[in-house]
Parts: sequence; C-alpha cells; structure tokens
Amino acid sequence: MGLVERRAPNDESDAITTTTPASYLGSKVTAMAAEKYSASMDDVLLADARAEAEAAGLTLSSWLAEAAADRLRLKALHHLVDEWEAEHGAISVAELDALEDKVAEARRSARERRGHGRAGAEAGRAVAS
Repeated sequence: MGLVERRAPNDESDAITTTTPASYLGSKVTAMAAEKYSASMDDVLLADARAEAEAAGLTLSSWLAEAAADRLRLKALHHLVDEWEAEHGAISVAELDALEDKVAEARRSARERRGHGRAGAEAGRAVAS
C-alpha cells in the first residue's frame, strides 16, 4: 500500500506535511487483495458490530475494515494536530468552542437544505399527479 503526502495549509505561507496510507484517504476502504484473518472480541461487541454492519448493508468483514481505516485516519489527524500545536501552541478552549459553533451551524444549514429539497420534490410530485 502506498503512502500519500498531504499538505495542510496554515495561516502562514508554509504548510504542515503528514503521511497517510493512500488507501485510507477516501471515505471508503480501497478494494485490494484480501487476507483472511481471525479476530476475537466479547459477545456484546461482536453483536453490536454485526448489527451496525447489517444496518449499513455491509458484511462484517467490510464493516471491520472500514472501522480500522477510520481508526488509522483518526490517528493521522491526531498526528497532524500534534504537529500543528508543536509549531503554533495549543489550541485554546475558545478556538475549539468557535469551531464547534461553526460545525453545528453547518449541520443545521445542511439539514435545512435537505428539508427544502424534499419539500420541493414532494410538491412537484403532487402537481404532476
């Protein structure tokens, strides 16, 4: 599996560089040769994982592969934040709060757009009937 160098711009003209496995950069795990393995976990965790996989329309193996890829992306993100904070200082609580507010607003806006889109489509269907 190849590694991809990602550059995340900061406030300066320079950039922070991190290396991430290429197959984990997308939202889905890239198809590649599969290797059989055996894993053990407690019964409750296994039942929950199976239920989540089924709800997502995935096999347990595919769901576990995506979970592993998510974990690796999260590790890469932690590494990027650590590098940034080493250069610029710790991210303040106020900065985190402001970011959380922006994320909440973006989610509200997305929900509203989806809601308006459905209402408009339903109205169009009603007129066509």
